[in-house]
Amino acid sequence: MLPILPNADQGLRINLLLFEAFSNMVLACLLEPFRVVRDGHGAAITWTVLTPHDGPVRSSGGLLLAPDCPMVQARACDLLILVGGDRFRHDAGQRQTRRALALTRKAHCVIAADTGPWMLAQAGYLDDRQATLHWQLLDEFAEAFPKVKALSAPFATDGKWLTCGSAAGAMELALQEIAFRFGVSARFDAAAMFLNAPRIAGEQEDSFGGLPSHPNPRVRKVLDLMATSIDAPRNLPDLARDAGLTLRTMARLFDAELGLSPGKCYQQIRLARARELIFQQGMSATDAAALTGFSCASTLKRALSR
Repeated sequence: MLPILPNADQGLRINLLLFEAFSNMVLACLLEPFRVVRDGHGAAITWTVLTPHDGPVRSSGGLLLAPDCPMVQARACDLLILVGGDRFRHDAGQRQTRRALALTRKAHCVIAADTGPWMLAQAGYLDDRQATLHWQLLDEFAEAFPKVKALSAPFATDGKWLTCGSAAGAMELALQEIAFRFGVSARFDAAAMFLNAPRIAGEQEDSFGGLPSHPNPRVRKVLDLMATSIDAPRNLPDLARDAGLTLRTMARLFDAELGLSPGKCYQQIRLARARELIFQQGMSATDAAALTGFSCASTLKRALSR
């Protein structure tokens, strides 16, 4: 009963190139959304961990991660995710780094995150292209690489080259790629898993380490109202009123910001919860239907199939 994605059968092969002292948070924000799409939708997504020297690398938080295979055995991929580390100035000039960056030639698309864009820029891959990296390094980056069009933005795209800096930008870039490859429904499910949890009384405005559930506060208000009424869905006029919006304004905002109508978005939130209850927690469809506002198991199953 897994939902069918528009492009689920085409698969996605990812190579992960990690450098010493890489950020656990940035890696998780790039990889976990794809994991949700793989596990929740049955998409054929696989990944291979690689390192420049074919040995284990330790993250900035001290976690040791070993490569799945030597770089010479790495296959061509649809997406190469390159996560630079705190030693980027040293690593950028190393022969093994230049050899590792040759993997970009076997990738249809490249995401360089955190300090990864610095290493690409030093090797000349980003000349005359738009790029960004961690905000603390942006001014130095622009001065060091005048041929690169440095942008002050969460992420930047230029052809096959996608760059980002902070964990927030990494998450948004991963979600953008999911929408492009697997559709807006898959993107919404991945975002809902990490970003759209309902708030509890007294909780701070920001969630997920300072990343709000949606950057537009008016959309965020409606999403929170939806997320806290999954078991007993409310009608759209009431949601709009409680969010301080007209029904027309709410519909316009959701179309512009999410590419979904409010009603479709509400259903996606409920279905995402139902999938979690059934596939992750082993709950019956009958019980899951009762907890997500569907009249019975058959109605829930039909909604999931659609």
